[in-house]
Amino acid sequence: MMDRASSVRIKIKERPDALCAEAALRHHAARAPGRSAFTDSPDRAEHGLGPPRAVSFAQANRITDAIAGKLRECGLKQGDALALQTPNIIETPLLILGAWRAGLVPCLMPQLWRHEEIDRAFAQVQPKAVVTIGDDGDQSPARTMCDVSARHVSIRFVFGLGADLPDGVTPIEGWMQEGGADENTPPEPVKPDLTTLIHWTVLQQGMAPVPRRPGELAALAQMFTSQIKLDNADDILNTYPYTSIAAVAGQLIAPLQAGAHIVLHLPFDFDVLLKQLKKQKITYTALPAPVIAALEERQLLNSRELHLSQIGCVWPAQHGEKSALDRFTTHLPVFDIHNFSELAILVRERSSRADPLLLPLGKIFAPGEQDEEDPLLETRVRGSVATDATQPVLNGTLCVRGRTVPAGPFPLALAEDESLLQPDSSGYLDTGIGCVVDETDGGKFRCQKSEDLIYHGGAVIAARELDELYAQFPEFLDAAAFVLSDAVIGERIFAAVVPRPELSPSLARLKQFLAEKRVAPYKTPDQLVIVKSIPRNEEGVVQRDRILGNI
Repeated sequence: MMDRASSVRIKIKERPDALCAEAALRHHAARAPGRSAFTDSPDRAEHGLGPPRAVSFAQANRITDAIAGKLRECGLKQGDALALQTPNIIETPLLILGAWRAGLVPCLMPQLWRHEEIDRAFAQVQPKAVVTIGDDGDQSPARTMCDVSARHVSIRFVFGLGADLPDGVTPIEGWMQEGGADENTPPEPVKPDLTTLIHWTVLQQGMAPVPRRPGELAALAQMFTSQIKLDNADDILNTYPYTSIAAVAGQLIAPLQAGAHIVLHLPFDFDVLLKQLKKQKITYTALPAPVIAALEERQLLNSRELHLSQIGCVWPAQHGEKSALDRFTTHLPVFDIHNFSELAILVRERSSRADPLLLPLGKIFAPGEQDEEDPLLETRVRGSVATDATQPVLNGTLCVRGRTVPAGPFPLALAEDESLLQPDSSGYLDTGIGCVVDETDGGKFRCQKSEDLIYHGGAVIAARELDELYAQFPEFLDAAAFVLSDAVIGERIFAAVVPRPELSPSLARLKQFLAEKRVAPYKTPDQLVIVKSIPRNEEGVVQRDRILGNI
């Protein structure tokens, strides 16, 4: 077993304001009460979520007070987990801020999760209360949440936003008004060693909760503010749900520290995105590389129609081959944002000659920090050396530690799989992301595509989970998942199946089977591919790169 690390320094000019997000809101409400704080997406009503809203810092602060006061009135206590499954609407950041002000721990849950994923999450986190919404298209998240909550004795309240809430759900629309509680509700004292946020990662073994402490959130925000300069004149557009740590740190905490205006986008509508960029005079947003490329193809990035002064380019954890979309001719400063399995984030400004997919190996500091043994992030590739045609090459997985990396402990993850999220003796966490070290460029590394993890439309899925799901379908003797790359969605999912001899397999019937199992819709394959057998190695591991050879 070999590993490789070196020390690098990225250009960071100054530390961010030390204010945490909840205190920053109070700070700006006192000093600039009428300045815009949050604005909804203009198509909110089209999603059945009511008319769009906008609130100033003073209004947002009073609503946050109201939420904190109501949560306390319900008997929720410091350290209790509050599960949130809400979309990108104003209420979501206000609920996160209100939970923090009440001393609760927001547990952020993806909107596309269904019974199966929610049930597994609740078994690990054991929240005391949950917040959801009413009807969402042909789904009723509130009804789903009631069904799942009935199986978990820890849950005392199911709160709901919107119309058509079923019996058993407590409506909280009134909490979103300014007069719901006394103003200047004193916040619960922050305890630095306690969990203050829970989000989720998916590793090859499955999904696991990631507890975050206040210092880690502050360091994650510093990773953004040290590179992307925001101030109170900025209008930022958040296109990512507040279920990713990058969105929480980079598009909630960091803007609040700066006093910037946060505009929310309900993912994803390109026409609405353009409308918001123009009408709201957005100065900064973070987007996937294909969307930035689409803006540039329309010659918008450098046009007077937009007011962008900088832009973030968000890369998935696995990059694979060098993309044609990794270079833009725009004159805007571009900041590459790399999210490593929700365990670490790297933000850096792209130079004109830099390869955005060649990443620094070693310690990443902020200039002016005294303790260089405590970096924002430290990366290491751990694996084995193989010899190619010219030189030895280190292949392995990316391991991370540092102030932005969760320090644990991770007792909740151990309930599902003891191999999940256990730091090694040196404090490194294994992200499960495959990497190769590039010795020709100062010991940097590239992420590689992994057969164990699937990146589909922003969701991350353990491939073996899909294998097990598809193989349970009674019409199949055997089945496994594999993917093909897609420039827009990332990876398209296919099911390789060995059908029972007397049956003709049906994708429609498989979809119905998965719907009845009540799993997230993104786990449904786009197409069935009939094969003679599923190739596996001696340990029984599916060899996905050989599947198409068995047709």
